Amino acid sequence: MSETRSEKILKFKSNKKYMTIVYIVIALLFIAFFLYQLFKINYEPVKTEVALEKTVAASAVADSFIVRDEYPISASVSGTLVPLVEDGKRVASGDNVAVVFTNEEAAKSYNEIKNLEKSISYYSSLQNKVGVQTADITPLDDRVYSSCEEYIIAINKGRYDSFYSFEENVRDAITSRQLSTGAIIDPSVKLEELTTRLEQLKQKNIGYSTINAPHPGYYVSVADGFEDAVEYNRVAELTTQEIMGLFDESLQPKSTELYLGKLVDGFNWYILCVLNYDDAVRLSKGEKVKIEFTMTTAEPLTATVVNIANTIDGKAAVIFRSNLMNDEYASLRREQIRVTFDEHVGYQISNRAIREIDGEKGVFVLSGNIVKFKKINIDYSDNEYSICNNPENKSGYVQLYDEIIVEGTDLYDGKIID
Repeated sequence: MSETRSEKILKFKSNKKYMTIVYIVIALLFIAFFLYQLFKINYEPVKTEVALEKTVAASAVADSFIVRDEYPISASVSGTLVPLVEDGKRVASGDNVAVVFTNEEAAKSYNEIKNLEKSISYYSSLQNKVGVQTADITPLDDRVYSSCEEYIIAINKGRYDSFYSFEENVRDAITSRQLSTGAIIDPSVKLEELTTRLEQLKQKNIGYSTINAPHPGYYVSVADGFEDAVEYNRVAELTTQEIMGLFDESLQPKSTELYLGKLVDGFNWYILCVLNYDDAVRLSKGEKVKIEFTMTTAEPLTATVVNIANTIDGKAAVIFRSNLMNDEYASLRREQIRVTFDEHVGYQISNRAIREIDGEKGVFVLSGNIVKFKKINIDYSDNEYSICNNPENKSGYVQLYDEIIVEGTDLYDGKIID
């Protein structure tokens, strides 16, 4: 019996409904498969953080007053002073430390003579190197790179007074490399020009007086008038009230017109400052701390706590001692400093990663796809991170760039992560 038209229509609708359901199921399966693959690609069974070196420190900023054992050099003549040695350089008794000219023009001529003599010496040395070659230029390349790096550092630090010497180093390094690789340089013309100019200047009558060091010490070409503001022999006994007075606006420098620089005797000099009581009590006598001169180009130094004075209105004076000396330290007087009380250097590790196994604190580290347990030595800790180090360089401890596992389940030493 053949189907009627109405039966065929019903059957077609039924088949169409069934196929729609099939298509929907297939689409859902495809979407589920796609989501599963997406999840599989992005799924991380553990979360890690790289162990990087971190420095944590507590510090305070304060005004300071610098005290040295200083002796101004009295002026026996007047005129333009030209130092012969760098500030902060140690000199012996009787050494020539400066010359005084009757006028500025004479001082300029004298300085030009000194520069010409240095240039003549330089070009004479070049003349001796002409024709000398070397097969290995690696040391020469290293010298060029290092001299350029030193020059850039000097520029970044604002050491403008040293630019000329760094320029000379770069020039000499590059020229030496050129000569060693066969470059043709003829310094004879330049030498003749410099020698002629030197002879012309020496024919002038440049009158000057020489200043000698009356006793041994570190020479400083400028006196600032605060040389006797503090009695050097009783620095360690100063009270907080006395040190506070050094920062009073009423304390003004004395006239320095009659001085031609000064000598700093002894190796030790002192940094005086006033800190809040809460900061001062974190220090102890004999402790070594880091001090930065925040408003100058002077390098940070490590100083020793000599004394912590009495407390006044929640403040206490602290006296530091140093024996380092150079041209920058020699010119310091009233400076802003940053005192670092407590510095911790090590690897920063999240506290979430720290575990204790068999009484030993450590972390799980992902090495390839294998979990390893490494020990840690906690030097400092806060609410989120710990600073860990290995002062005795023992094996089995966390190392730089280790992948520390901060999140993961069912972890154990030797586990393989798929």
